[in-house]
Amino acid sequence: MQILWILSKREAHGYFLMELLSRIKNSPVTQGTLYPALSKLERQRLVAFRKEGTRGKKLFHLTAKGKAIADETCREFISTYQGIFYDFTCSSCKGHSHAPIRPIIIEKQSLK
Repeated sequence: MQILWILSKREAHGYFLMELLSRIKNSPVTQGTLYPALSKLERQRLVAFRKEGTRGKKLFHLTAKGKAIADETCREFISTYQGIFYDFTCSSCKGHSHAPIRPIIIEKQSLK
């Protein structure tokens, strides 16, 4: 689902996905893990790609079906976990105001 979430924000090459997922998970994501997952998402018609540049690098994006699944999964996640997050942040802040949880921003530039 993290792949769908990333691709709901922008198109991405496999290398970008691998690097960003590694950062999110705080653990290396390898080609041997990523590309079979992308192939499965392609077979399910959730993800597609177009070739870019002279080397024909694959640029992955969500299909309409993939976008619908990503949106539904996000709604279900928020509905399921919002109470837990609220309880955790309220008990952690001990009555002080706190900044809302900020999502990871996926920029158009490459990772540095």
